[in-house]
Amino acid sequence: MTEEQKYLFDLQGYLVLENVLDADTVGQMKLDMETNGITNPENDPNKSRFRGFFEWGETWRNLIDHPTLLPVLNGILGEKFRMDHAYGMAARVGGEEGHFGMHHESGMFQHGCYYVTHGEKMHNGLVVVSYALSDTPPGGGGFCCIPGSHKGLYQTPQKYYRAEDNPLVKQVPVKAGDVIVFTEALTHGTMRWTTEGHERRAVLLKYCPHYMQWAGQPMDSDIDGLTDRQKLILQGPYISQREVV
Repeated sequence: MTEEQKYLFDLQGYLVLENVLDADTVGQMKLDMETNGITNPENDPNKSRFRGFFEWGETWRNLIDHPTLLPVLNGILGEKFRMDHAYGMAARVGGEEGHFGMHHESGMFQHGCYYVTHGEKMHNGLVVVSYALSDTPPGGGGFCCIPGSHKGLYQTPQKYYRAEDNPLVKQVPVKAGDVIVFTEALTHGTMRWTTEGHERRAVLLKYCPHYMQWAGQPMDSDIDGLTDRQKLILQGPYISQREVV
């Protein structure tokens, strides 16, 4: 992780990494989604998630330990991080009206969701790696946040606790193949998808320190085709004699 990346992550609570996936990889993943029935999604973040994609092929499993992301995750979480859970998101213009609010407000501390510093080192709870499989232009919807709120001391006023029509919220534009990395301690949410011409496609992998677990159970590390390092990352939480990723 570069010094500039550390600075931006500490300042904003998120990073944008450009061109992590090439066009052929993005195209294959979108085709796999169609093949596996991810079509005609609703514009509702509560109904747009899909799972089970690590069984779709090597292209998907390679997201677990992508070489561009490994040094970033090492810098944010240390060398013994694990993947806690994962899902994809799909959305289209229109559809049913859903809930588009923010969550993880400033002034909150949870043992699984935090951002603290000690000396010159940062410590994080749950961290998200969001692979964009479609372009998200400025004002087009998708991921949004209140930059810097991961370090906020005081609780978010209720009038700012919404995704849209909020002067503090920044919608983060990305290109297909880009990645957004953010701490769950950041006040963030999903804006209604308004991009004409194509649907939203994104894959969110959620990592945490090796000693904690956010989801109800560890992920399946017995999927055919996983490498030894990928199996290690998918293991459940433990401390004693855990191997470095």
